[in-house]
Amino acid sequence: MQLPPEEADYFFSLFKPLLVYTNQKFQINPDIRKPEDIEKCPFETTVKIRYTLYENPELFDNFIHENSDNLSREDISIIQSWKDFLLEEFFVFRYLKKYTIFLTSDEPTKAYGVLSLYSPFEEIVGSDLPKLVETVLLPFKDKIVSDGIFKSSNIFFGSGIRGRLKESYELAKTRFGIITSLTNSVSEIETADIAKLKTYLKSQNNLVKHWNEIQILKDKSLELKQLYYQEIGKIYANKYSKQWREIGLNNVWFALFEDMPIASGKTQADVERTVKQILTNPQKKFVYYFHLKGK
Repeated sequence: MQLPPEEADYFFSLFKPLLVYTNQKFQINPDIRKPEDIEKCPFETTVKIRYTLYENPELFDNFIHENSDNLSREDISIIQSWKDFLLEEFFVFRYLKKYTIFLTSDEPTKAYGVLSLYSPFEEIVGSDLPKLVETVLLPFKDKIVSDGIFKSSNIFFGSGIRGRLKESYELAKTRFGIITSLTNSVSEIETADIAKLKTYLKSQNNLVKHWNEIQILKDKSLELKQLYYQEIGKIYANKYSKQWREIGLNNVWFALFEDMPIASGKTQADVERTVKQILTNPQKKFVYYFHLKGK
């Protein structure tokens, strides 16, 4: 997904003059005097000017101050927002309809939904993901864009790293959501432990793979223990549902304690009464109830 052409034009109508201003202040290339010159100069020169801008963020305010008569309120707001830029290494992880997912390479992993400018990221980065790149993310009209300059590597990532990145992505989504604005503060949706436990309990495969970590996490607090029993109940409810439907069960309520079916009945109330009779009080809060409906 990329910006509409008119928005990409607007972006560069602000960004190129800012590069020209930076070039003039630091006297990097005397041949660059106007925005059109940026398009003609060597790529290495553009990169040098661009790094100089981000290394001297006071240039954003200075540019606004010296050009305020030629800037609209929206222009000023956008340029000021660019002080929240992110210059980092990212994993270009996945192409989605709305945006491309960029994962931070440091901890805690965050997932950004990023739009390209004129060319789709697939043309710039390639279709073989993940790809490690260095670029700058900028806020633009309540969206996140790349500034269009990439430094990429040709490192091939094997199945092990790909698997870890997939887990990091799921954890980032659970913990922070997909971040689509740089002007709003990023807060945790859930604590790191809750996010990890949910990710580890997302499937039977994850359950087996992370069994030892799960046992440590679930004993950290009552909240985590309750989450463990509910999430593991969902896993086994999905597993058993297919088997029970195959033998003709339909419209039945069940109670699971971890992976064990411990009660069933025609209504949830029936099942809850049975559970009260067979389990002690501390155990009752960990029971997972579910309704087996027809196909």
